[in-house]
Amino acid sequence: MKTVGIVGCGNMGSAVAAALSNDKDWNVLLYDIRQEYAKDIATSLGASYYPLTELLKQSEIVVLAVKPQVIGSLYKELYPYSSTCSWISLMAGVTLDTLEKRLRSNQIVRIQPNIAARVGKAVTAVAAHERAENSFVETTCAIVRKLGSAYQIPESLIPAFTGVSGSGIAACLSFLHGIAMGGVAQGLSYPMALSLIRDTAESASAIVRESQKHPVDLLTTVCSPGGTTIEMMQVLEQGAFQGILMDAVRATADKVRLLDELSASQAAKD
Repeated sequence: MKTVGIVGCGNMGSAVAAALSNDKDWNVLLYDIRQEYAKDIATSLGASYYPLTELLKQSEIVVLAVKPQVIGSLYKELYPYSSTCSWISLMAGVTLDTLEKRLRSNQIVRIQPNIAARVGKAVTAVAAHERAENSFVETTCAIVRKLGSAYQIPESLIPAFTGVSGSGIAACLSFLHGIAMGGVAQGLSYPMALSLIRDTAESASAIVRESQKHPVDLLTTVCSPGGTTIEMMQVLEQGAFQGILMDAVRATADKVRLLDELSASQAAKD
């Protein structure tokens, strides 16, 4: 049985804890500055609450699930355990280089899940330090797959990944709501319209996955000459639909790069 310590019991930390608590191969320890809150979560999951120092002493792997602005105050307590712990970071904007310098370890993997982790459908980036042991990286990927799917990528692609998936899920939710509201304008109830577009989005994903065809090929198939679907597509393209989506991904990726730069700059000052 392996012991994992999770530092931070917010949405993502709790999702990881819940996924691992269901696996008899893992002993899950939790810590959060909100002690009673963390104890309640531990009790509900069958995990254990430990003070931070004790958690670090007991853990083989430590998951850093705190907010980026909080981690600076914890490094002094964390790095004495760098020789005995491997580190998984869920923190946005904190690079592997920054973590290596502050933790004095190269056994570090960054993961970037999205909010679907809470339902076991997260799409998660896995970016490992170049000197991280293969066995640790494989273990991290196994943990991530309990949350959904794992995509192992170089750290340099995390900004792009965040634009497409981490934050891209928000664009998908906005799309679902927008189409549903269009249905309401045409006489459907919102619950029915939302159910329709939700199932339609799932069917679109399924046909892309199963057919292995490019979405454009499928679009040309579904758009009959002079038909209703091409009418919809014409309106979307008049509004630069694809261009707006591409700009949104770029803006998100740029923000991630900025956060990475600010984190590195702050680490250099400390």
